[in-house]
Amino acid sequence: MWDRFEQAGLKVAAIVVDEPAKNLAMVEMLLLPFPILSDPDASVIHSYDVWNPNDGGVAEPALFLVRPDFTVAFEYVGTDFADRPEDEELFVAAGEAKGVGG
Repeated sequence: MWDRFEQAGLKVAAIVVDEPAKNLAMVEMLLLPFPILSDPDASVIHSYDVWNPNDGGVAEPALFLVRPDFTVAFEYVGTDFADRPEDEELFVAAGEAKGVGG
């Protein structure tokens, strides 16, 4: 499935409040094909309005497709960590974003 994301020209990154060393360990442990970026002061998380003050302060489970000009082409905010959009929904949104944004 990861090949489809690459073929669609999608670049993936996760953004969390954890420190870089912890993120790198998670990428290595899970063999993730994308980076986990650190946002220790949650400024990016706040700017996308997905900050959840519960549980000590964490980001809501969310996914954004962001165009090269930083406009949001697609937004999905889940209700829990396992709530994610279907892959096909992302590919459709990515195709539409390319048609609209570049």
